[in-house]
Amino acid sequence: MKNILTAILAIAATVAQAQQISYGEYMEKVLTNNIALTAQRLNIEIATANVKASKIHNNPTLGITYSSNENWDKKLGYAIEGELSRTFTFGVRSGRIAVAKQEQRETTALFEEYMRNFRADATIAYLEHLKAIAKQQIAADDEKDLSGVAHNDSVRYAKGDIAKADWLDSRMAAGLARNNRLAADAAVRSTAIRLGYYMGNLDNAEEIRGAGTLETEEPLYPVDTYIERATANRADLQAALCRVDIAEAARKFNAAQRRTDIDIKVGATYNRGARAEEPFDPSFTTVKAGIAVPLKLSNLNKGARTADRLRVQQALQEAENATLVVQSEVKEAYNEYLYAIMQTKTFTQQMVKEMSEIVANKRKAYEMGEISFLDYISIERRQNEMSDSYIESLFNKAVSWVELQRATGCGMEFSTKPINE
Repeated sequence: MKNILTAILAIAATVAQAQQISYGEYMEKVLTNNIALTAQRLNIEIATANVKASKIHNNPTLGITYSSNENWDKKLGYAIEGELSRTFTFGVRSGRIAVAKQEQRETTALFEEYMRNFRADATIAYLEHLKAIAKQQIAADDEKDLSGVAHNDSVRYAKGDIAKADWLDSRMAAGLARNNRLAADAAVRSTAIRLGYYMGNLDNAEEIRGAGTLETEEPLYPVDTYIERATANRADLQAALCRVDIAEAARKFNAAQRRTDIDIKVGATYNRGARAEEPFDPSFTTVKAGIAVPLKLSNLNKGARTADRLRVQQALQEAENATLVVQSEVKEAYNEYLYAIMQTKTFTQQMVKEMSEIVANKRKAYEMGEISFLDYISIERRQNEMSDSYIESLFNKAVSWVELQRATGCGMEFSTKPINE
């Protein structure tokens, strides 16, 4: 009685310690607390700050000069000169702002692209955790069944009903089942730690337990529908188009820099007359203003213009290639999802249930001495293989759906919930 009570308390403590979390709660914490995601968000703020910085005007220059005769004792006079100058450009500031704004658009698109992949990876991690839990249950059931057989065989061997070899076989099979269950337990804890990483907190992460199933029933549309969605939603395609605009804006900015600038100067000079002997020389002030026009002979070199034109052409070709990449990824993901659907039709829950009934009947037949242990363990292993294949097929289908969503540039939005809970 004491041992039973201890076991019950241990189970209750384990359940209380485990942190049940649904997919919705998991993704909410991921999007809020993940450190890598938070760091990526700063790129948008940096790009916004760069746009603000691009709006500055050219700074004026203030110069002050003092001059005097090297012989101070003769008091031959001195002069103080002040000058204020500034360079005026045409189209450079507006071109710089245009480049910064296009780069800001690209940064926003790249963050959306990062989010697309990040949500998909986080969802797949959750699915891997659910798969580990399902396989843990299979391993636990297998250990329970074989431990029961081994216990019964020890009693039967003591009575002389079976040979020692049969008892040793069943005991060895129970030991192997226990090792498999321990490995399944470790897989659950490892995938739970992965979930903790995505949620930005590893404290007791190994005790996290997902809630949901791997079964998904989502409508399948023609492949052209997904290609249209991808063309409209894929942020990496939008980023490629932004790079075309950046190259064009940079070309115009560089062209503005090659335009002739104007330097305007305004100044005044105060000359103090000599005071060595009377009559003193008069003091006077000179005012001056001028315009300087740089002679940009470097513009005769057409290399920079050619490079700018080629960069625009290169960006256009890369955008065209990005469209082909998107279409290719959508078609590949679509075909993988079709295959996953057909794979799940090979293994069904009904087949798994029927196999369990066969194993139960084989166990009774073994305990009655009608079949050998080798026959029983053979059908037991076939049941485990079928159960594993069934879980793998469900997992592959769910992952293929996530990859199709990734390829179309959509969030992990299933028709009802991303993970059936």
